[in-house]
Amino acid sequence: MSNLHLTKNWNSAHQQLLDQIEYETPKDVVMAPKDRETAFQHLAVLYIKYIQAFRKLEVAYDQLVHPQKRRLLKEILIGVMGRVIELKSKIVEVELSDVSNYAEILLDLKLTPEDLALPIPRFILEEREKELLERKTVLDTLGARDVSLGDSVPIFPDISPADAIKMIQINERGRQGRLRAKYMRDIKIQARREKDLDAGDDEGELNSAALKIQRVFRGHRARKFAKARLREELIFLGMASAPKDPKQSPMAKADVNRNRRKIIQVQHEEEYQAALVNTKEKISKVEGPDMKENMQDSFRQWYMEFKRVNGKFPDFPDDSLWQLPGFQFGMPPPVSAEPVEATTPSGKDKKGGKKEEKKKEAKKDDKKKGGKGGKKGEEDEDEGPKWKYDDSKHLATVKTECGTYTEHWQHKDDSDNFAQKHDQEIVKNDKRKEVEAEIKLEVFEVLKQELVNLKLAVDRAKNGKKKKGKKDKKGKKGGKGKKGKKDKKGGKKGKKEKDITANRTMESLVEELIQTGILQRPTKVSISDIKGEYDVLSPTMTKVPTILPTIAELKRLITEYCILPMGFPRPAEVPGAPSVLLFGPHGSGKTMLVNAVATEAGAQLFNLSPRNTAGQFVGKQNVTKMVHMVFKVAKANPPAVIYIDNAEMIFAKKVPKDDTTDPKRIKKDLLKQMKGLKVEDRVIVMATSYKPWDGDIKALIPPFGKILYAPKPDYGTRFTIWREFISRKAPIQAKEINYSLLARMSEGLSAGSIHLASERVLTERRMKLLRNRKLTTNEFIDQIVSLPPTEAGEDQEFKEWFEKTPLVKKRTALLTAPADGEDDKKKDKKKKK
Repeated sequence: MSNLHLTKNWNSAHQQLLDQIEYETPKDVVMAPKDRETAFQHLAVLYIKYIQAFRKLEVAYDQLVHPQKRRLLKEILIGVMGRVIELKSKIVEVELSDVSNYAEILLDLKLTPEDLALPIPRFILEEREKELLERKTVLDTLGARDVSLGDSVPIFPDISPADAIKMIQINERGRQGRLRAKYMRDIKIQARREKDLDAGDDEGELNSAALKIQRVFRGHRARKFAKARLREELIFLGMASAPKDPKQSPMAKADVNRNRRKIIQVQHEEEYQAALVNTKEKISKVEGPDMKENMQDSFRQWYMEFKRVNGKFPDFPDDSLWQLPGFQFGMPPPVSAEPVEATTPSGKDKKGGKKEEKKKEAKKDDKKKGGKGGKKGEEDEDEGPKWKYDDSKHLATVKTECGTYTEHWQHKDDSDNFAQKHDQEIVKNDKRKEVEAEIKLEVFEVLKQELVNLKLAVDRAKNGKKKKGKKDKKGKKGGKGKKGKKDKKGGKKGKKEKDITANRTMESLVEELIQTGILQRPTKVSISDIKGEYDVLSPTMTKVPTILPTIAELKRLITEYCILPMGFPRPAEVPGAPSVLLFGPHGSGKTMLVNAVATEAGAQLFNLSPRNTAGQFVGKQNVTKMVHMVFKVAKANPPAVIYIDNAEMIFAKKVPKDDTTDPKRIKKDLLKQMKGLKVEDRVIVMATSYKPWDGDIKALIPPFGKILYAPKPDYGTRFTIWREFISRKAPIQAKEINYSLLARMSEGLSAGSIHLASERVLTERRMKLLRNRKLTTNEFIDQIVSLPPTEAGEDQEFKEWFEKTPLVKKRTALLTAPADGEDDKKKDKKKKK
């Protein structure tokens, strides 16, 4: 992509954001949504349009080489990313469901479901490249294990010795029969040749044989030449595609161009950093003395003029005023002085604090009124705050940075700056302000002291030396008393959690966790490697209490709840889920999603699965130490993923007798550590389960912030998975396969089972025979039929368990509430009659 194209992309996204800002802040209060359906429509449109802008900005930031534009663009990109996460949480609050259908809205906006795919910003990994390389070196040096992608299933099932002997006998007899047939055929051919040689030895027959050979060869050469000419003609007419060189493909060229731009980005950034330092030094040397002298002259002129008019020296201006840019003595404060207000010790503005207190009091009053008013009051209380979006920090950031772009860059002519290097004039202006601020801090302290000395000198001349009175002594005594009280208050502190490993270094803890196999190397899997399609047939506003996700929707949820919050520069500003429970059948991709989160976020992966920790850290104290170490190292080296497989066994009422892993031993310490997790820690606990009903639902559900269902693939997803698996190994033969038939035949199978069936067909031996024997659809159908059948009613069990989760219960209550009200009305009518 060229710089012009990237700039156009940015301008397009910029215009979209301006429209969104105007749409989000309606001037007329009547236009605000008033019920759940209109609120969802409003939020869904915002959500989809912000995603479109997010996609454009991410590509532009990834490839732009102008260092100053990249800084501004990154702030806009972060603001939009935070706004997308915020809107998703608002949609969940309104719909009471993690999954929502946007098919009708996409149709209205003339978009496809693929336009909803959330990109993962590449700067999350690129800006931490050195750190990730150091982590990888440590893991490789200490021999860290790899996290497996779920339970490994053999490609071919085990067979009994008797069946193996029978199979060998059948194949051996077949081999011997084929050899015997070949031997007999060779004998017959040899006998025919000898007969032909004995029949004719004259020279004429030899000449005719030579002519036949020549005729066959010339015909073959002519046909080959004609076929080549026909191919060229079809390509010229546009009726056939030209042979493609992999190195000349658009994707390969785009990768080469992107790598070249990355090198230029580094070079321009180094030049920009050097220019910042050099420009600041130059301004300090050349303009610094003049700035200092001007400040001193204006200060002295100001206080002498004030003394002449008022007969006394003035008080030095407050720090909040003179620290503002553009401040001058004797002049009114600059306009930007308004937002600067005195702050409380907690860091909040006094005015803002009063407003917040008033809002809280108003909310309390509304709650009281709602309690007296019955159901209607409760509904108003629930629905009111859900649709106020003007207080978003990210929206304010986007608005501010878009204004900066409009002012400085949108209409700037960059035709002279073809290389897209930094703008030296902007650097000078910024550094001039910075130098002025530093000199102001230095000079104004001296000027403040000078004014104090002048006042003291004038007072001494008038009144002489002052005596110390009793008030000073009382003041000192009073001050001591106050300090004592503060010390007493400050002495009461809450109990801190005891650090069991306080005497150990972080390096030793990391080494022990690697050697015990808890800190592992995640399998390199990107979220795009997980194939899935969206459900485009479901209506947008559905009355179904339980909305089950497709694999594509699950990928988007994992991106919104796990990857983006962990990669966000200021994670405390976005809603996130410190813990996620993934449940679903075997082979549905749960472990693959965990590895994808660790890969995309550049996170360390700790495997706390009972099967992985069995036989290690024996004893209650050692178990506490193990869990403490895991969470301590994870918090010290964020981002981090703590993976727990078969989580239902940790919360099970009864552990099976044949289970020797003792899964319940970490339950108490695990719950204690999970309660203390926050989004800003950038540590997420990801648990998986394929039999969640085996665990105690009252103990299993509360610790997890999000509970997500990993389903079996639907028709569209199965079609995509079959095509992906087959074309990966046999790209040429894959065109002849009937994927629609395979998708129909594999209904009810998980993605893992489909992968197993394809691997059984596409063995190494079969790949060598592709030249002689084409790949057929029947080969895959034979393997589908031979797979073990799925358990009847398994999907229904998952659905029934999912309906017991808190969010689905709330949604069910929300959807059934109007029906209950109608029943009450009917009863009242009957009573009146």
